[in-house]
Amino acid sequence: MKIGREELKDLRDELERLMDFIREMECGELPYFYRYFDTMKSNIEMFFCIGCDDIADFFPVLERDWKASHMMFIGVQEYDLRKEHPGIDPMVCIYFARLLADVGKYFERGRAEFIR
Repeated sequence: MKIGREELKDLRDELERLMDFIREMECGELPYFYRYFDTMKSNIEMFFCIGCDDIADFFPVLERDWKASHMMFIGVQEYDLRKEHPGIDPMVCIYFARLLADVGKYFERGRAEFIR
């Protein structure tokens, strides 16, 4: 995937949708991994505010946080909507998986090419 400024904007928007969903589902305390998504979104916003151009130097920071959001025992892969919300419609679980995949596609190993 080629990653330029437009793709970073899309990633920020997809992170926002994912974070909105999690906030909606968890009215109280947010899961631990949520903080990494929030950090990623904030870093992207700072990237644009500062006016940086070197995405190749910036992207590893996002990759670091994406990997951290998947840590064993406390990562997003351990988040079970059905356990937290026993009566949930299975389609909601599929929707969550789709939101996660929409963000994850930017971090597929070895596929990122950077546009200047």
